[in-house]
Amino acid sequence: MPYTEWLLIGIGSCAVFDLWQRLFQVFTTIPPTNWSLVGRWFIGLISKGRLFASQLAGQPKEKYETFAGWFVHYSVAVVYAGVFGFLIDLGFLNSTPLDGLAFGIASVVVPWFFFMPAMGNGVLANKTPNPILSCALALMMHSIFGLSLGIGFSILVT
Repeated sequence: MPYTEWLLIGIGSCAVFDLWQRLFQVFTTIPPTNWSLVGRWFIGLISKGRLFASQLAGQPKEKYETFAGWFVHYSVAVVYAGVFGFLIDLGFLNSTPLDGLAFGIASVVVPWFFFMPAMGNGVLANKTPNPILSCALALMMHSIFGLSLGIGFSILVT
């Protein structure tokens, strides 16, 4: 099992995700994800056992929240790469860009139904000013991430 390659593909695909968000911001002025808030949520989960946050942006900053947010972001990407690799090993998916894209599209259920509510934004971002935009951005980002996984696996894992 090429676990080292899976790790590199997860990190590389996450970097593509991050670069795309910054490029997208240039053309749309939509800012990239605030990973400090993810860190604040994660620290609250670890220290207080609070899975679902409320008004996260209004809560006091936590020491090391930015580091924690980036750590969670890249860790989740590596887990996604592991799941994708595992599904390839089981024969459910192939190491192709198209299967990566399909995986990325399917994976958007995680932010829609877990991370958005956990961060205090509601199911399908229904507590945000523009839920459709928030969900569409998540779909776009997971599609790009999944496509990157597929490309990475097609190059590094055969």
